Amino acid sequence: MQRLLIDSQPVITIHPVSSRRFLAYLMVSFVVFGALGTTAGATLPMVIRYFQWDYLVAGWLFGASSLGYLIATWLAGCWIPSLGLRRIMALGWVLQALGMGCFGIMPQFGWNICCFAILGLGQGMIEVSINVAVVRLEPGGQGRMMNLVHSGFTIGAILAPFGVATMAARDLAWQWAYGILGGAGLMMFGWTTLNGWLAEQVAETRATEGREPASTFTWWRQPFLIFCCLSIFFYVGAEIGISNWLAEYFVQHHRSTEAFGANMVAIFWIGIFAGRLGLGMGWGSRHLHAMLMVASLLALASLALAILARSPFLAGCFYLLTGLGYSVTYPCVMSAIGHAYPLQQSQAIGYTSASGGFGVLLFPLMMSILGQELGIQSGFWFYWGLSLAMAGTILLAWKASIKRSENGTLSVS
Repeated sequence: MQRLLIDSQPVITIHPVSSRRFLAYLMVSFVVFGALGTTAGATLPMVIRYFQWDYLVAGWLFGASSLGYLIATWLAGCWIPSLGLRRIMALGWVLQALGMGCFGIMPQFGWNICCFAILGLGQGMIEVSINVAVVRLEPGGQGRMMNLVHSGFTIGAILAPFGVATMAARDLAWQWAYGILGGAGLMMFGWTTLNGWLAEQVAETRATEGREPASTFTWWRQPFLIFCCLSIFFYVGAEIGISNWLAEYFVQHHRSTEAFGANMVAIFWIGIFAGRLGLGMGWGSRHLHAMLMVASLLALASLALAILARSPFLAGCFYLLTGLGYSVTYPCVMSAIGHAYPLQQSQAIGYTSASGGFGVLLFPLMMSILGQELGIQSGFWFYWGLSLAMAGTILLAWKASIKRSENGTLSVS
């Protein structure tokens, strides 16, 4: 049996069957979340040609979404102890449904950038709340359950681009994808708010985190947390940036069709899915940082070969391997953070997620500037530089973890 907390209620005991049902809810949530998060990149070639936007305009669109995500991750980390995870999840779903369902129904850029900002707010709420819930469910900081739940994101991230590619091949309007996924967000909102069993199983952090006042948590005195935040800062900027621009990269650089470009986004996420199931579930919690270093070096080498490849099919194979290398970074770092700071889990996870929000706000915008001025391939070399920085900060986090262990504090290495 497993002990979880209700929304603003005392600790209760949850039977394994109920825990599995809650885990299934988290998995489905991340499947829908993944589909919502990758549709923008898969439809980018169609959207910018439909509205006659350039790369800079598209960069501002992604920037608005990233700004909303950044704000929401910080707010969610602060609000979870008082409002509870279920309320944050419900708010996240309704915001995503509104942002996704309303995008593209009017041609004005101001309308559409507001839609993406609202979408980003919802994404940040869901990101932090689900990560905190998984950390509560999984004992010992193993990272296996986190990898499993995050593999649900990759399932959605695979299915959505394949769906977009199918629509493009049949000359269906790209707005259908946004409308369908907006409806999926509303369905998740209903599931979150109307099911009584879910209310009894959402992990509320107030009882455990309340033992240490929030004011005593000085993040700038935590080298391990700082280096983990930096690794997520570079990682999310690179991963989401590649996902957002990969379809356009193949259309522009390799002269492929829009359907082929959308399929390459799915191929990239298939690599991430395989890595999260294979490396994360197979390797387990032993030598966590060694696994992260090996995976980040694989991503670094594969991305360079993908950019250099002249054949679009060969490039697709290397982007598959790039996704494999990226796969375990986010879930393993989040799991390590949650268990390294057990008294301030929602805040620590919120800080780390917000670091990713900074990355996805700053770097895709820089990519759009580089792509506009120097060509889209230069922008992808920029993402290779981010991957190099990610590997360096993972190494520094490893060393900080060893120092924490020597000082008698919790080690996650």
